[in-house]
Amino acid sequence: MQHQKHNIGFGPNHINGILFDGAWLWEEYIDKLIGENFYHKKNKSGIDAQQLFSKSNNFSKIGRIYPDFISKNSNKRIIADAKYKPIKNIANKDYLQVLAYMFRFNAEMGFYIYPAKNNESVPESKMYLNEGTTFENNVKHQEDIIITKLGLIIPDNKGLTYYEFSQEMKLNETQLVKSISTDQDVGY
Repeated sequence: MQHQKHNIGFGPNHINGILFDGAWLWEEYIDKLIGENFYHKKNKSGIDAQQLFSKSNNFSKIGRIYPDFISKNSNKRIIADAKYKPIKNIANKDYLQVLAYMFRFNAEMGFYIYPAKNNESVPESKMYLNEGTTFENNVKHQEDIIITKLGLIIPDNKGLTYYEFSQEMKLNETQLVKSISTDQDVGY
């Protein structure tokens, strides 16, 4: 922010520090965990953009999108989106974004991967896409289109040594990878 006319504090209250992009770091961390089975775009450099639309079999850049993760398994495609925010804040536009990606890549399974608190009661929450309308009184959920909010539990480090915290994190990371790969390998 220096030299960009952004100031925090003046005179004796001047603040020095480091500004980092937590959402980007979270996404790159998730890539280290699941990247073996997923394509991961590099949108900070503009590489690996995908397109929503084309004209008459012409590949053109219409509706450029950057899904966080697209599974390499093209038979059972999965879309995963890393969200660096609490589960209760994943809503509305987040849903539309992942559904558009799922529709575009013919995926029946989508995931939001978020950092979960150790004491959160529901680290995983499945949602099924509805069909029908309330006007015709025929709303029901589809069994084959599922989005899951999947929390990576971050241990409460109170009283834990670094080693204990690391061991708990490794177990939680393994569980997250298993949750995604199980769905990918054996079906939904």
